[in-house]
Amino acid sequence: MFEFSCKPYLAMKLKTSFVVILLTIISVFVQSQTLWIPWPPVSDSTDLVDTRSKLVNFQLKKNYYFNSIGVGIGNKFDGARLNQVSIVNDSTLSVLISPENYPVNMSPWYAFKLWAEKEKNLYIQLHYEHGRHRYPPKLSHDGKSWKLINTKDLLSAPKDTTAFFRVKISKDTSWVSAQELMTSVSMGNWASKLAEKPYINKMVIGHSVQERPLTALTISESKGKNLLLVLSRQHPPEITGYKEMIAFVETLAGNSRKAKKFRKHFEIIVAPMMNPDGVDNGHWRHNIGGIDLNRDWRFFNQPETSALRTFILGVINEQNAKTRFAVDFHSTQKDLFYLFDKNSLPGKTGIAMEWMNAINNKFPDQPFVAESTGFTAQISKNWFFNELRAESITYEVGDNTDREVIKKRGETAAYELMNIMLKMRKKY
Repeated sequence: MFEFSCKPYLAMKLKTSFVVILLTIISVFVQSQTLWIPWPPVSDSTDLVDTRSKLVNFQLKKNYYFNSIGVGIGNKFDGARLNQVSIVNDSTLSVLISPENYPVNMSPWYAFKLWAEKEKNLYIQLHYEHGRHRYPPKLSHDGKSWKLINTKDLLSAPKDTTAFFRVKISKDTSWVSAQELMTSVSMGNWASKLAEKPYINKMVIGHSVQERPLTALTISESKGKNLLLVLSRQHPPEITGYKEMIAFVETLAGNSRKAKKFRKHFEIIVAPMMNPDGVDNGHWRHNIGGIDLNRDWRFFNQPETSALRTFILGVINEQNAKTRFAVDFHSTQKDLFYLFDKNSLPGKTGIAMEWMNAINNKFPDQPFVAESTGFTAQISKNWFFNELRAESITYEVGDNTDREVIKKRGETAAYELMNIMLKMRKKY
């Protein structure tokens, strides 16, 4: 009898102890990181991410030369990723591509140079450690102009753990890369060129762990009380989103009547490359702190996110300004808008859906798909909403979206957003 009545009691005690331990762990985790603002209760445990720095694995920067086959390969340039290389036979090299640390998103970045004593066909076997093939190789002979490898030369399918392709090389250097190389230097040159216009200011708002400048642009023909925020390149390989951001920003900064009118009423703040260390080190996803920056918008443990937050809040406080909309450009497997349900928005302005539909009307063959998301994941979109009370989206561009479409659509997206925001200005 005693044994029968004791079992439920012990079970209840064990259950209670487990709950206490679990809550204690969560409490210690949250309190051990600085929480900047009250966020909604976490609806999914995966939304709570520890963004304190972790160790990363640095690749050895080296030029390899194999005399027996007369071929050289190297990674001594910004944006490179090549961890090991060996000879398979007289026409094939095996290349290991490893992430900066693990676990990591499946965005295996690779980039290296090739050259040979004489022109020849060379086969490359890419082996991904902790990864699967995602990006078909791009080729360049100057590191600036790129073309997609011929499909008949690529013998791998997406999600394979290896990739096998053929490339013709010669004494002239060839570049092979997962996507076009667009480093922090090229971004800096682009930003400086844009800042030659009198209504654009380029500034350094902080520095990365490796002391690369964190660049911001402000674009306005009057000190704006209404802000449009734009950022990009939190994740190094996401080139297509970065390219569409460039076309988008250049249109906002252009000489059209619409752009001039927009700049009279709105100030645009642009952070074009949030993760310069990750970009220049050829990382798959993370910064030098080993962290996905788009998970550090709750605790701001990393210098890149912390610097931008401080800068934005400084502008808002100084100008008594209000953020009206925010766009974070990314890349994924398809063209996609991550947005909020209209009924959840501050003021229920609902810019995002109207904007997406306007873009899709102009690009019916390359439409965006909408997906609604929650408010508690530690991403930029949610920080804009939770602290700035601003509608915001994550603007995802397909990995393989045609580059001409990207340019034209980025321009169109800017015009359509200006139309919508100017129309809504009377409500502010």
